[in-house]
Amino acid sequence: MQTARLPRRRFARGQSRPEYLQAGDVDRVMIMLVALMSEVSALRDRLDTHEAVAELDGPVTTAAVEAYELTPERYAVREANRNAMLKRVLHAITEERDAAAVDGVA
Repeated sequence: MQTARLPRRRFARGQSRPEYLQAGDVDRVMIMLVALMSEVSALRDRLDTHEAVAELDGPVTTAAVEAYELTPERYAVREANRNAMLKRVLHAITEERDAAAVDGVA
């Protein structure tokens, strides 16, 4: 006869719970996160410009990429993509903020 096994704990709890970040470290991590999101956004924009130049059926050269003029439609798509990324990445923070705002109003 076999006894039922209890599920293992997956997270440390109590006093033995490890703490990796000090209070000031959280701010530094946020600064790094925002800087990385900025770099990713710039890379996405650059890639989008390369794709737009390639669609023009001309040679995709550095000069062609630098000379490309962004259309309002493409700009709107980039803004939507950027906002979606911000929403995904910062979800934990904005969710907490929005919950606090709702609690403050009620």
